[in-house]
Amino acid sequence: MRFLTWIFLLLSGFVFGQNNSLLYQVKGKDKKVSYLFGTIHMIPDSLYYFPGKLDKIIAKSDEVILEIANLSDQRKMMQLMVLDSGSCFDIFTPQQKDSVINWGAELSGITPAQFEKGFEKVKPFTLLQLSFQKMITGKVRMVDMEIESKAKSDQIPVSGLETVEYQISIFDKIPPKEMAEFIMKTVRDPEEGEKTFREMALFYYQQDLESLARLILESDEFGSSAEELLDKRNHNWIPKMEELMKTKSCFFAVGAGHLGGPNGVIELLRQKGYEVTPVRY
Repeated sequence: MRFLTWIFLLLSGFVFGQNNSLLYQVKGKDKKVSYLFGTIHMIPDSLYYFPGKLDKIIAKSDEVILEIANLSDQRKMMQLMVLDSGSCFDIFTPQQKDSVINWGAELSGITPAQFEKGFEKVKPFTLLQLSFQKMITGKVRMVDMEIESKAKSDQIPVSGLETVEYQISIFDKIPPKEMAEFIMKTVRDPEEGEKTFREMALFYYQQDLESLARLILESDEFGSSAEELLDKRNHNWIPKMEELMKTKSCFFAVGAGHLGGPNGVIELLRQKGYEVTPVRY
């Protein structure tokens, strides 16, 4: 599994080691019932599944909490993707740079010179987003944005557990040599990332958590960055979630990869005394 898959996991994630459900009821002593839902950043429309039961739960919530709020406003995200100095291609050797530019130009349907000029001032991890353009054809559903839209249509407040600045900073901390190698692996073997993405999207639709677990655990390429991308963020979220649940019925929607495992949100909430049970929907 390539680093591209881990980029996808940061934005969407997947559950492992839990019952076959992406929706969980959270009960605390003398507190309103809340819900925890595992999302996927994007999925083909043919696999999109958001039944009326989820709509009703959102409609009854006092607040909807995503990883970051205001997902429809892409201006700040775009600003944070721009380099302060240097070039996007500085992390590559001359030979790698030529390979990346030719790869990106082919994916984008433009000339190498146009691609180099267009991507010169963006951060290197932005190059990985190009692969997603090839992975999904036709209509795409962004689950997090769908949830935010539903909440706003019901006039329910929407907030975030963290900021877009923090999410981008995670990638900024990856050493340049490691980032270059992650990107080169995608350039050399794009079919692997495409295959993995299709499998993940299907498993998510099927709520086949055991198969998702196997896909994730097959990879050892992520190394110590996994702690920064998943575990550390999970621990940071718990006190914020507890504070929100003191007086509100909350609908938390985060990348499903944050839910499972010994350092996942489900286990961390249980350690705090909450009853967390799967809900079929």
